[in-house]
Amino acid sequence: VKQPISQRDYSNLLAHRDDNHLPVFKTRRSFLYENQQYQLDIYRAPCHSRCQGLVLLETFTTSNNDEVVDSLPPFLKVKKNVTGDPAFSMYNLSIRSDWEDSAEQFCHKLSSDDESEDENVSEVRKAQERLVHVSEENTVFDVRKAYDRNERPVSESSSVCSL
Repeated sequence: VKQPISQRDYSNLLAHRDDNHLPVFKTRRSFLYENQQYQLDIYRAPCHSRCQGLVLLETFTTSNNDEVVDSLPPFLKVKKNVTGDPAFSMYNLSIRSDWEDSAEQFCHKLSSDDESEDENVSEVRKAQERLVHVSEENTVFDVRKAYDRNERPVSESSSVCSL
């Protein structure tokens, strides 16, 4: 729910900002296609280099991955299903420093609590590679397959795709 806030509330929130994170600037285009709502987020400057040229499509549905892929608008070229991939979370995309330099800040939402710091750095490197790989122009992925660190099916309640 979006709502206007007062100058006082804004100042209070601003005082509690996290300087380890950059503000995220994106243009959101919401649209309906065949009775399904989509949100297209186009990341724009100023942003961390990891977000340059990033475009994500999001939809909320109870359909499974195959049904979502089959119902995607044909005028969009979806490269990869990144549902559940921490490399594409707004929190991680907004981290000011390079991920490898700040592995302790990286949110491993699919990770267990008992990982060692070395495992965290390894996971951060893999996340960085996934983010860079999806931005490569001629890369082709199976969009029916969502991200899952343990190769188990992920939640089907929302779907996020990179364009």
